[in-house]
Amino acid sequence: MPILDPSLYIDETVTVFVPLAGTPAGSIKGYIPATVRGKVLEVGYMPNSIVTSTLTMAVAIGSQVSSAASTYTNVVTSTIGSFSSTNTFEGAVCSVVPATPVYVTPGDAIQFTFSGGQSSTVGATAYAKLRRI
Repeated sequence: MPILDPSLYIDETVTVFVPLAGTPAGSIKGYIPATVRGKVLEVGYMPNSIVTSTLTMAVAIGSQVSSAASTYTNVVTSTIGSFSSTNTFEGAVCSVVPATPVYVTPGDAIQFTFSGGQSSTVGATAYAKLRRI
């Protein structure tokens, strides 16, 4: 039986800065292109300032199946991507592991949608951890 070498798995983190993540009106989006064929291990964000009300994050994967329209599949809903104000201080890692396995290929778009928060002045760095397969 072959022994799996852990060094064969190469994890990669891709990031995007979303300057208006804390906008109460919601539907503020940020996008990251998937750079490898892989499995999404974790998604999340780090606020650049304190967030004094609940902030939600939803994540979807978009594949470029048509040049005329984008098609996205929601992989993290705001229900499991909701973070209370007690956990969203400056630099806090707010993360979610997708409930079911999620796979990406190079060129897929990883879409982050934020809503909630107290002010449009709160930015955040969104990220996705990918494992090459």
